[in-house]
Amino acid sequence: MKVNLTLFLFFATIISLHAQYKYVYPLPGSAFHNPQTNIILKNGAFIDPASLTGNILEIIGSESGKHAYTARLSDDNKTVVVKPKTSFNYGENITVNVYSTLKTKEGKTIDGSTFNFKTRKEITAEEKERYEQSRLEELAELLGYNDSKKTAQKMSYPLDSMPTFQITHNENPPGRVFYCNQQEVNDEDMNSFPTIIENDGTIIWARDLGINGHDFKINYNGYLTYYKYTTARWMVMDSNYNLIDSVQCGNGYADETNGHDMVMYPNGHVYLFAYNDQTVDMTAYGGVANATVKQIVLQELDASHDVIFEWRSFDHFEFTDAIAAVPLTNATVDYCHTNSIERDFDGNILISSRNLSELTKINSETGAIIWRMGGENNQFTFVNDNIPEHFSQQHDLRRLPNGHITIFNNGNYLPVERSSAKEYALDEVNKIATLVWYYEHPDINGNPVFGRASGSTQRLANGNTMICWGTIYWNLGMPNMTEVNYQKQIVWEMAFDETGQKSYRAHRYLWNPCSRITSYTMKSNVQPLKVVLSWRPATGAKAYEVSYRKFGSSNWIVIKTNKIKIALTGLTPNSTYQWKVRTLCSGSLTSAYSELAKFTTDPMKINLPANDAALEIAVYPIPANNYITISLHNALNASLIITDVVGKIVYETASQEENLTLNVDVANWIDGVYLVKLKNDLHSVSQKLIVN
Repeated sequence: MKVNLTLFLFFATIISLHAQYKYVYPLPGSAFHNPQTNIILKNGAFIDPASLTGNILEIIGSESGKHAYTARLSDDNKTVVVKPKTSFNYGENITVNVYSTLKTKEGKTIDGSTFNFKTRKEITAEEKERYEQSRLEELAELLGYNDSKKTAQKMSYPLDSMPTFQITHNENPPGRVFYCNQQEVNDEDMNSFPTIIENDGTIIWARDLGINGHDFKINYNGYLTYYKYTTARWMVMDSNYNLIDSVQCGNGYADETNGHDMVMYPNGHVYLFAYNDQTVDMTAYGGVANATVKQIVLQELDASHDVIFEWRSFDHFEFTDAIAAVPLTNATVDYCHTNSIERDFDGNILISSRNLSELTKINSETGAIIWRMGGENNQFTFVNDNIPEHFSQQHDLRRLPNGHITIFNNGNYLPVERSSAKEYALDEVNKIATLVWYYEHPDINGNPVFGRASGSTQRLANGNTMICWGTIYWNLGMPNMTEVNYQKQIVWEMAFDETGQKSYRAHRYLWNPCSRITSYTMKSNVQPLKVVLSWRPATGAKAYEVSYRKFGSSNWIVIKTNKIKIALTGLTPNSTYQWKVRTLCSGSLTSAYSELAKFTTDPMKINLPANDAALEIAVYPIPANNYITISLHNALNASLIITDVVGKIVYETASQEENLTLNVDVANWIDGVYLVKLKNDLHSVSQKLIVN
């Protein structure tokens, strides 16, 4: 007995010192992966970074052979991201042998494992043509027209093409309304405006972005975001409307990054998804042998934009999970059509899939489905619902601070097609969904208010609900946006004047920022007897406070100005200075200071030449799309150089004139930040440029 007890304790001790992986990606045995895919390892516990040295695994392609790699611990300190240094081949089997080298913070060794996956076959010319048509069909569903008919245009102020609207009801609820219009029926109208308005319709801010600007909103991290169709990426702006970042899916899905939803959080993590086209034999479902099937690829990116979680519908949903109204026999099969993603309070993931009529919760540590609500695989009992079908082809699943969820129920294929905003209380243990609130708009001229696509529901802090009705039927007098209080009384409502105008979503925010200066707009123009500091305007600014000091000094010199440019004189020659700016707004409200910038004054010069005029440069438009115009002044014998962020020269010329205007084609430049620099023997001046 004593021997048996000793053996039991021995083996228990060994087990207690070991752990297993809860999530490895790609999913073992899965297929259709891109050759650029990375390897992801999660145990669920915090990883000891000291154990992430040397060889932690082996990657072998059946055709490409052994792959060298780099490995890093993500900022969550739980996820190891392994990046092969060369891509895999198309259509090959990959074997990953994970060694027992990684350890948790508690000192447990994570047992190694071996798994396999397969990359997709190389896309043929015929498949490429089909996938492009599938993409155009998806775009037509979102925008209402085929963008192959026209080249996307980007317009600037004046906003002469901005669609007009009527505020049909206004009780002045707090906040401002954010939306981006889209024209559904007129192929000639490609002018979408991300827009902020007051309750009375006064425009606070708007830009004509051509077909871009989709899903304009304040994201969870406080930044403004919208989707850019022309490059399949989500753009990020600060509160001064300056572009500061962009995000796309990783693992080879960048060009398929989808515009239905993207959420960003204060820790820098991003949740988004791709619609990935694959050729699948659907004859078993009565379909065609070479159908284009859209799979959903959900991803979580860390603050470095590395994929730290990926989940694919091919691995977890069946084609037959689609509702009966979604055909599996077409040439293109969109069996999921996911349209929203949200990080739940417990760190797991919530998604809404229109063609499943399903809300799904996914475990972000393992990838397993936690529950399914609605649709063919419903696991919930519904209590007090207003209709027996509950919801159909819904959009915009969101978790509320009280633990409830809201959705926009489009209501397609119901006995009476009528849209509604709905709020459910969820008992996730016993899987009971109780309807606690809903809103259906009163009929308009005898017609139910029905948004057959798009739409959103936003619960506000004061208990009101902002509803966007999406793709309504036009010429029936229906509203595009309605705000109601908890008693279901309309407090604000808006309708576009033009037939075919809609907004994908609409939101209300308390938006009156005193914005921090965007650091990359800060410039210093060093001249022989002065330094001119400048920056772009900040939202909410009444004035600015500029502080500067000689490097190493603890004493700041402070100057207030109501301009966005200031000249400093009396500086020490050949010395480095630091400077920063903050925004002064109404009352005593101020922004935080900008990031520190610096400049170095010119050395002392005697008997300056007569032609020693300061160089001047102007670059526009910023951001640039197809071309830039560069104006040079006092530029005789000066050199103009444009470099990318790593210092590579992408454009270079010399000026043989005092004043010169150049047009530079940037249509094929990679999106990003560039430095435009003009210099001669005495001076240099530079300006940053954004191309997107």
